[in-house]
Amino acid sequence: MTEASPSRLLRGVLRADSFMTSSAGTITLIAVLLTLVYTETVAGFVTAGLLFTAWSAVGWTGRRHQRLEERNRMTEDR
Repeated sequence: MTEASPSRLLRGVLRADSFMTSSAGTITLIAVLLTLVYTETVAGFVTAGLLFTAWSAVGWTGRRHQRLEERNRMTEDR
């Protein structure tokens, strides 16, 4: 079975996931989220919500891709 390389968008999402799951990335994102919330403006709350949603979506996509890669490796080993 041939393995297709991920699309440009997926590669970008996986790079973002790699950064966000690193210690520096997690600390940076938490600091940005807290700063946005402490502005106590509607724009800050909305931006923090959107950033958190993007963070969650990127993490979910990264985990899903990792599971699929592991599953493909397991089926190739058989």
